[in-house]
Amino acid sequence: MKSQYLPLSDDSDDSKATTLSISSSSKVYVSLPLLCTLLATLTASIVLNLGALYLWLQAAGPENPLFPQVIYSPAQSALSYKNIKFHSGFGADLPIFDQRPSDAVDDAWRGLYEFAYSKIPRSQAKLLVNKTYPVLGDDEPKTYMLALDVFHQLHCLDEMRKAMYPDYYPHTAEGINTNHMRHCISSLRQSIMCTADITPIVWQWSVKLHAAKERSDVLHTCRDFDMLLDWSKEHYGGEMQNMSIYIPDDL
Repeated sequence: MKSQYLPLSDDSDDSKATTLSISSSSKVYVSLPLLCTLLATLTASIVLNLGALYLWLQAAGPENPLFPQVIYSPAQSALSYKNIKFHSGFGADLPIFDQRPSDAVDDAWRGLYEFAYSKIPRSQAKLLVNKTYPVLGDDEPKTYMLALDVFHQLHCLDEMRKAMYPDYYPHTAEGINTNHMRHCISSLRQSIMCTADITPIVWQWSVKLHAAKERSDVLHTCRDFDMLLDWSKEHYGGEMQNMSIYIPDDL
């Protein structure tokens, strides 16, 4: 015996209903206006999700990757990104930083971190996770001492470089077995692990060497160092102050 089903709409006009087959022995009637509403809702949902996916992919692209600076830094407004092909450090592929000691090499290295000491206003100092020290001689409004860690790391790396050439840099003749060098190695190790660069290193066949060789001179997505260097120049605090003077402060 055939079962009877009530339509979802009381409208008896067959032209305003669409028939959906459920089985060979039953039929369900859905009103055309309701079906149009459902299709419009589904279409809008798909469009919105595709739009959100597009925006996410744009944000995740090489020009603005998702490297969030979760902990506040006054320099975070200077963050921007660009793609840079690394040097291998072998053969003739040696930028000035990798060349043997000379005045020009020393100047190049010094230029990487000579503006490391910065000062910031109290409004920004209050936002820091860790409290910092006021600048000596600034009454009101007070400014506060700061250095971006990238410049500290570059200074450490430069000291390690100098330790490789004790004949040229006699002040590092004690070699790398010092507390300062141990500190520098520890700092750089932690920084490398913290940033955890996931750029793929590849192997390619070398016709000259008749072997597959590692290629580290590949494209990386990097924070724009020049932008951070510009920020440090704009906020340069001058010569380091006398740290033996106590300054009362209520930050």
